[in-house]
Amino acid sequence: MTPVRVLVIEREYRSNINPIRPEAAQIAALHQTGQVRVTVMCNPGSILEDYYRERGIEVIPQPLERKLSLSAIRHIRQVIRSHRIQLLHLFSNTPVSNGATAAIGLPVKVIAYRGQTGNIRRLDPSSYLSMLHPRIDKIICVAKAVEQDLARHVRQPEKRLATVYKGHDPSWYQNPPADLSALNLPEGAFTVSLVANLRPRKGLQVLMDATHIWPAGHNIHLLLVGAEPDNPKIQQMIANSGCPNQIHPLGWRNDAPEVAAASNLTVLPTLKREGLCRAVLEANSYGTPAVMSDTGGNAELVADGETGLIVPPGDARALAEAIYRLYQDPALTARFGAAAKQRIIDKFNVEQGVEATLAIYKALAAELA
Repeated sequence: MTPVRVLVIEREYRSNINPIRPEAAQIAALHQTGQVRVTVMCNPGSILEDYYRERGIEVIPQPLERKLSLSAIRHIRQVIRSHRIQLLHLFSNTPVSNGATAAIGLPVKVIAYRGQTGNIRRLDPSSYLSMLHPRIDKIICVAKAVEQDLARHVRQPEKRLATVYKGHDPSWYQNPPADLSALNLPEGAFTVSLVANLRPRKGLQVLMDATHIWPAGHNIHLLLVGAEPDNPKIQQMIANSGCPNQIHPLGWRNDAPEVAAASNLTVLPTLKREGLCRAVLEANSYGTPAVMSDTGGNAELVADGETGLIVPPGDARALAEAIYRLYQDPALTARFGAAAKQRIIDKFNVEQGVEATLAIYKALAAELA
C-alpha cells in the first residue's frame, strides 16, 4: 500500500516539549505506522525540528508570523507540488489561514485542528481565515464539546467534523514530584495546584472568592503556576482572599506537571472557551485528581464523582465545597486519583488518537483517488 503523503504545519516557539508532546507524538506515531509519510513545516528553531528529525521525519523550516503571508503561502504551495502532498494537517490559527489559502486550486485535502470552544461566528470575517475557511475539508476537534460547538457554525458538520482525543503515554510522567520544600508548608498541608495564566476566563478570581467560604483554620494551600508573584493584579487578588498566607504564586514553571504531581488536587475554574485541558491530563497522569468547571470538554475528561468533581462555571461556593470535600476525605481523594490515572490510560492513550486520525487520513485520501 502506498503511504498517504501528509504535510503537517505547526507554529510553536515554546522550549518545553510537555505542552506540545501529545500532538507531536501522535504525528510521529502516524509516520511510524508506515501507512503515512509525514513532512513537517514549522518555524525555524522550534523544538519540534529535532523532535521530528530524530524520528525520521523530514522537517522544512518556515517562519509563520502573519495571518496571511504571501511568501509562506508560495512556499507551502511549492512543497505541496514537489512532495505530491495529498493531505494538509494544520495546527493553530496561523498555519490554518496560510495553509488553507495555499491549498486553493490544488488537489489536496485540508484538515484543521480545533482545541477549544467559542470565538467562531458566521458573521465574523476573521472566522473565515480559521475554522470557517472555505478550503477546509475536515476539522479534528479535541473534544465532543468542541465538535458540538463548531456544529452550530460549520456547514455539513456531520461530514466535516470529528473528535479525536489527545493521546498521552504513561512513560512521559515518570519524573519525581516537584520539590515544594522552599514554600515551608505546614505539616499536613492539602495542596491544590492551578496551572493557568491571568486571563479572566481562566477563573482565578472565582478560586479567590472560594477561599472566603472555607471555615477558619483550614490547612488548604493554593499553588498558582503561571501567576507571576510580582504582578500587581495577582498581589491584590491574594491580599483580598480569605487566606493570603496560604496562596503561593509560583510563576511560570517548566515542571508544571511535576508541581501537579506534588499536589493533593488540581483545580481548573475556567469560565468559558475550554477544550480538553492539558494541565489536568498531565495531573491525572500522575494520579492527581481534579476539580473542574463544566466548560468545554472538561466533563469528558473528568468523570464526575468517579475521577474528580465537576462544578458549574463561575460558582465559587460549589468550587469551595468540592475542594473542601476532598480536603476532608483523603481516602476519597486517593481513590479519585487512582481512577483518574487509569482513565487516562484507558481513554486518552496515544493508540486511540493514532487509530482515529489514520482512519480520517485514509478516508480523505480515498476521495482524491
